[in-house]
Amino acid sequence: MLPLSRVLSALLLGLGIALVAGGFLAPALINADGRLPLDLRNTTWTISDEKENVSHQLHLQVQPPADEDTTAVRIGSTWFRGQGAPEELMTAQTWSYSLDRVTGEATTPATLTHTIGMPAAQVHVDGHWLKIPVESTAPTLPIFDETLRAAVPAQRMEDEEIEGRPVNHYRQTIEPTNVAQRYAGLANTKVVPTPEGGTEQLYLFHSASKDLYFDQVTGLLVDARVNVDQFYGRADGARVEEGLKFHGAMHDDQTAALIKELSGVHGASAAQWWRWVVIGLGAFLSVIGLLGAFLGKGRSTTSRSAGGSTRVRQ
Repeated sequence: MLPLSRVLSALLLGLGIALVAGGFLAPALINADGRLPLDLRNTTWTISDEKENVSHQLHLQVQPPADEDTTAVRIGSTWFRGQGAPEELMTAQTWSYSLDRVTGEATTPATLTHTIGMPAAQVHVDGHWLKIPVESTAPTLPIFDETLRAAVPAQRMEDEEIEGRPVNHYRQTIEPTNVAQRYAGLANTKVVPTPEGGTEQLYLFHSASKDLYFDQVTGLLVDARVNVDQFYGRADGARVEEGLKFHGAMHDDQTAALIKELSGVHGASAAQWWRWVVIGLGAFLSVIGLLGAFLGKGRSTTSRSAGGSTRVRQ
């Protein structure tokens, strides 16, 4: 029967080898890649202004074709009053394009369906929208604004934690901008009567301030505070007629659901650190097990030899 020390040494050696092997196999077995997951379920963001009874909802659908680097996505954007019944729908748009799963940048132009009966538009989605680069450290990022159909820089604020998960906080400020100068649209201009009995053309101006919170590991949007001020004005920017005024935020329970789903995705840097810790611990236990096995064997052999010699002398 083997001595207890030999048994323990063998167990330590086996455990050490298992840890080393597990450390090297970890990248293939553990979700330590922050790129956009293909099996997300909580992909609806609802930003509500309860005072004005207005909500803005964004829904992301990940769809084929998809590979390790890119995936096709479909983003539905709706503005509605009340609980979103069809008669309360204000606007609805659908954006379809392919994006980089790591950076969140569009890799193809977007096909934009915006008005019933009107042909779809081809729009270049520059910057980032619902996803920023994995583990971003950029002090500023271009964030896409769907009203302007263009990206506007957002400044990185102090990092925060939500539900124990680190998030990157970016703040975007959009000064009043003439939307009609960006692209043609039915709602971008309007003709109104003048006191003199004539008419004048007004232009839609859009401004906004947004506090956007992105999961640090995946870069996915998890919370938002959005203020929008739109009005119709003259070409020089003089305000004539009020439009949309919106002060909205996401509900805490929706943010918590997004964070919970992303909790199984770990950052590459953290995963690498733990991987080498496991490999190092495995190597240490393997060495202890080998030393114990060989030293234990040497002591056992010496003891048997000494005992044999004594019996011969007798």
